[in-house]
Amino acid sequence: MGLWEIKGESAAAINDYHDGAALAVEDINAAGGIMGRKVVLDRVAIDPLNPQKATSQFLEAVDKDPDMLIGFPSATALISAKGQIDRSGIPLIATASASTALRFGSAGASEWAWYVQPYDEFKNQAAVRYILEDLKATKVGLMGTNEAYGTTNIKSQTALLQEKGLTPFASRTYDATATDLTQHVLAMKGADAVISFTFPNPLAIEMKQFLQNGIDVPVFSSSSATLAVNNKLLTGEPLKNLHAVVPCDPASSTDAKVKAFGEKYKTKFNEVATSLAAGSYDAVWIAKAAIEKAGGTDPAAIKKAMSEVNVSGNVICAGNYKADAAHMMNRDMAVVQYAADGSSKEIKRYTFEELPAATS
Repeated sequence: MGLWEIKGESAAAINDYHDGAALAVEDINAAGGIMGRKVVLDRVAIDPLNPQKATSQFLEAVDKDPDMLIGFPSATALISAKGQIDRSGIPLIATASASTALRFGSAGASEWAWYVQPYDEFKNQAAVRYILEDLKATKVGLMGTNEAYGTTNIKSQTALLQEKGLTPFASRTYDATATDLTQHVLAMKGADAVISFTFPNPLAIEMKQFLQNGIDVPVFSSSSATLAVNNKLLTGEPLKNLHAVVPCDPASSTDAKVKAFGEKYKTKFNEVATSLAAGSYDAVWIAKAAIEKAGGTDPAAIKKAMSEVNVSGNVICAGNYKADAAHMMNRDMAVVQYAADGSSKEIKRYTFEELPAATS
């Protein structure tokens, strides 16, 4: 069961999650399915910007009695639905940004959820390391939304800068639906670099307003950068300073398997594959491995299997997926740079260690 929207269902809706999962189902069924049975991909829309609505939508999915759940693209919505996820007793492979609050052992983390996106702290570490070590920047501005995704990342980035004896040049948050970020952008004037882990629409506004206000500074975002580019929210000159910190970039990867996935995805959907599409694709293969390890669809057996499987054969966005004690399955991060023509180039790669469970 997929838990995500498709284009047209909200202002933030994208097709990447569904298309990636659908391609995986197609490939798995072509190879004989799971334990000889064809896979059926059903879907319930989950609103990433409305946690209360997302929780209600999650209950709709539970009522359909799925064997496994894949999706929940919003960390904030996922945290809000934690109690319902626990009560459902259905294994969930989440595609949400893996925030600190979702680290198993934390109050907001369910024992039934695992994460294909790398831990947010890894993204923050990769961004800060690249900015300080490769760009030699010392004045780093921080921007983000004023809900859990933005504020948690800004808190982490601030702590990482402080470890190096630095304080943020400026720090600004805003509503996820904001349409004018002029004052926030102007606060970054004089920075050497800006980190902005936000949603695609406000990121596009930021980048345009940086250019409009004569602020020529490299900006580092997450998968929102890829979505903003692929959905034409950003074109031309505003792209020249844009960077994405993502687990993989099928559009620019030189890895044969990743490149082949990107080409196949482009042929089928006429879209550029993102790390979100690749992660959703991989999640279906992880689900397959867990069901086969469990010997069937008993939820408790799948739950046990999710902590044991090590999936590498058919996955795209990580060398392998293996759950650590924090329920994080992916530890690979890449820094990707965009050009004004929309092309991308991987310029740095990091691999992080497994995490222990949170202690509080």
